[in-house]
Amino acid sequence: MSTLTPLVSIGLPVFNGEAYLEQAIESILDQTWGNFELIISDNASLDRTGEICQAYMERDQRIRYVRNPENRGAAFNYNQTVALAQGQFFKWAAADDWIAPTFLESCLAPLRSDHTVVLAYPLTQIVDENGQPLGLYEDELNLTQSDPAERFCRFLDRFRRKDKCNAVFGLIRLEPLRRTRLIDRFTSSDITLLGELALLGKMVEISQVLFYRRDHPGSSVRALKPTERAAWFDPAVKKSRRYVQWRLWGEFMRSLWQLPLPLETRIRGTSGVVQWGMWRRKLLALEARSWMWNSVRVFPRPIYLLLRWIWHWRRVASHRKSF
Repeated sequence: MSTLTPLVSIGLPVFNGEAYLEQAIESILDQTWGNFELIISDNASLDRTGEICQAYMERDQRIRYVRNPENRGAAFNYNQTVALAQGQFFKWAAADDWIAPTFLESCLAPLRSDHTVVLAYPLTQIVDENGQPLGLYEDELNLTQSDPAERFCRFLDRFRRKDKCNAVFGLIRLEPLRRTRLIDRFTSSDITLLGELALLGKMVEISQVLFYRRDHPGSSVRALKPTERAAWFDPAVKKSRRYVQWRLWGEFMRSLWQLPLPLETRIRGTSGVVQWGMWRRKLLALEARSWMWNSVRVFPRPIYLLLRWIWHWRRVASHRKSF
């Protein structure tokens, strides 16, 4: 390991990533900006991941390889790379994606020229399991307003149109990143992380395709059922019902009132979260109904059936009145 402190730290959390890991590492080592460290955190992989990482570590002193004794979940693995980082700027990398050679150089420019910028990210090319293009994705998170409440409200408004969070794989100023909750132990926690970063500083979009994100059958989003996603984040959670919209609503509020923000920013941000809830009211209502029926299932069966019968006939009566 070099004795020089790197300017950039790259964290690569991985579990059983042998299929695409070498391409991911090669794309990092091929960067035109060479002053970086690569921290690979292995969640006790059962395939050739460890062997591949050891081989690369012997070839390049900028690589650190850490293997966890057991799989502690994606949230722990992602956050461990942040804890080990030594640079001023940080980037997460995924074992099945790759980046263009000028990724670091291009994203560093706005971060080094403006200290109020906390995140710089490029356009994303979605590719399939063979690396063939599927389509360009613009995250539309170019939030350069000086007012944190305005940035946050525009961030919330963006989710009326798009839902992917490729920007989380951009280059982030490490100090404000460590003031956030990082990747939390619940589904879609990358959304709340980006929301907290928007409250802490500006986001800049680089108008070049520098990130190639692989959409393949083995990815966590496609391979896992909704109720299994929580266990992917944290194995201590065996199964979890998906009340994602309500969880996000609450976590947005939590971010506003836990971060060190002016009262005016908190109040205006809260108004934005309420508006976000109005946009998502149908999804929130569906989750509330699901929660209600899953809650009454714990009642004795006769009571449960009676409640279902009452609910059914109330709906029938309401339907008849509408005619």
